[in-house]
Amino acid sequence: MTDATVRRVLIVSHAYVDPAHRGKLRALAARDLDVTVGVPQRSLEAALNRTLEVAWERSSGVEIFPVPVRRHRTPQAVRFVTRAFVSLLRDKRPDVLQVEEEPDTLMGQQVVHLACRLGLPVVQFIHRNVDVKLPLFARWRRRRALHRIAGAVAGSEGAAALLRGEIPTLPVAVIPQLGVQVPPEPEHALHEGLAIGCVGRLVPEKGVDTLLQALAENRSARWHLTVVGDGPDRERLERLASELRLAARVRWTGALPPDELPKIWPELDVLVLPSRGLPTWAERSAHVVAEALANEVTVVGTTAGATPEVIGDAGLVVPPDDPVALAGALRRLTSADARRPFAELGRARAMRLFSDDAVAERTLEFWRRVVS
Repeated sequence: MTDATVRRVLIVSHAYVDPAHRGKLRALAARDLDVTVGVPQRSLEAALNRTLEVAWERSSGVEIFPVPVRRHRTPQAVRFVTRAFVSLLRDKRPDVLQVEEEPDTLMGQQVVHLACRLGLPVVQFIHRNVDVKLPLFARWRRRRALHRIAGAVAGSEGAAALLRGEIPTLPVAVIPQLGVQVPPEPEHALHEGLAIGCVGRLVPEKGVDTLLQALAENRSARWHLTVVGDGPDRERLERLASELRLAARVRWTGALPPDELPKIWPELDVLVLPSRGLPTWAERSAHVVAEALANEVTVVGTTAGATPEVIGDAGLVVPPDDPVALAGALRRLTSADARRPFAELGRARAMRLFSDDAVAERTLEFWRRVVS
C-alpha cells in the first residue's frame, strides 16, 4: 500500500466530547483526511460534576458522531450500543481506526473486537504506565485485545515499555493523545512576587501537600499560590494550608472547564506538578505541563511518571515527596531573569513536540507505517 491509502480515519474516544480537546482532530483534517470521531452520546465529567450531551456536527473538516451507550456501575464498564457502532463502522469504512480507550475497559475491548470482525486495521492509544496486576480474566481480555490490533500509540515512554514487554512484536509509537495550542505571543501580567500555580485533581496522588510544605520552607519570600482543581482531598489541603499559616497566600479556584484554563496562564510565573510515584499509579501524560510550556510558564515537576519526559530541559525536576528540594527549586526561579531561559526553551519544545500540528503529523506518520 502507499501513503495515499490513509484518507478516511475514525477515532473513538470519550476525550473529544469536550470541544476544547479537538485541536489534534482539526490538524489531522487539515492534512486532507476525512476525519470522523465516534464519542459517547452522553458522558459524565466527574471533575466538574456535569453530564455532557453530544449532538452530531461537522466543523473544520471533522465530523463528530455521537453513539448511544449502555451504562454500567463504573466508567470502565461503559460501552457502545453494538448495532449503532457497527452501523458507523460499515458506513465509514475507515482506512484506519484509532481507539483511544484503554484495552482494560469494556469500550476499548468492544471497539477492537467489532472493528477486527470487519477487517479494519486498529491502532489503540494506551496511557497505563504502571504494571498493575489485573484479575486473571481481565488480564486475558486485555492481552487478547492487544494481540488483535495493528499497532499502539503510547502516551509516555513508561506506557511504551509496558507494551513492548507484553507484546514485543507490536509496533509502538510514543505520541501524546492531545496536542496544545501555542499562542503567537503569550501575554503575562505583572505580578507582585512569584506567581505559582498548581493545576489538577485534588487527590493524594497529586502531592499538593508536598507543595504546601515546600512553600512553608519559603515563608519569608514573596509568593502567592493559585490552586486550580477540586476533589476529595481539598478539605484536608485547605486545613493544612491554615496549619502552616499559608491560607492568606493561597487561592482555591475549584475545577475549571478546559476552555477556561487558558485564562490562567497569564496569571502564573511557575507551574508546579508535585505528583507522587506510587506502586499503582504514576502521572500518565502531564498534559498540563505541555500547556504551561506552550504559554512560557516555567515548570517544576517531580521525577515520577511522565512528567520529566514532558519537561525535558525546559524546566526543573525534583524527587517526589521532598519539600526541601522543591523549596530550593522555587527559590532558583524567583527572578524573571532566571525563568526567561526556561520559558524560551519551553515554548520551542511545545511547538516541536506537543502542538496540535506536531501531534497530528506524528500520528499520521505512524498510521501510514502501520497500514502499509
